[in-house]
Amino acid sequence: MNASAYQYFPKNPRSLTVKNFNQEDAEFCRDFCEEHGIFSIAHTPYPTSLTPQPEKQDPTIKSLLNDLEIANVCGSAGVVVHFGSPIRSSDPLAGYQLMIKILNKVLCQWDEPCLILLENTAGQPGSMGTTIEELVQVRSLCDYPDHWLLPGYLPCLRKRPLEWGQP
Repeated sequence: MNASAYQYFPKNPRSLTVKNFNQEDAEFCRDFCEEHGIFSIAHTPYPTSLTPQPEKQDPTIKSLLNDLEIANVCGSAGVVVHFGSPIRSSDPLAGYQLMIKILNKVLCQWDEPCLILLENTAGQPGSMGTTIEELVQVRSLCDYPDHWLLPGYLPCLRKRPLEWGQP
């Protein structure tokens, strides 16, 4: 196919379950991609939400850290995760506050090159993250902004070697 890039799910796309993965297989993936100049990113499972209900917060954080770990060993640039959903119609900022809290809980435990790639939800009426301004505001409030990228920065990821902390 002469592909130079691909996106994949690092585990079952329908579950937040943490996956015990084969380190050697992941390293083989990384080596193969490096040898053939293939760029990769991972995508979190569909149930991943950055605005989870209280009982789903811990599983979501563990799942996202697991996705980052797998993608990092595979040599991927990052893990795509969608904005969450609004959590209270009476307080439109509550969802954003929870999203920042979840991102901070994940990123305070993560210090590897693989990044969170926050994807907006443009075109979905009533959802969070429909504008670049929202993305910029959330990033500016996060305690670990250097560990994730906005969609506007993605074009700089086309070639390796990459300078990850650079805008």
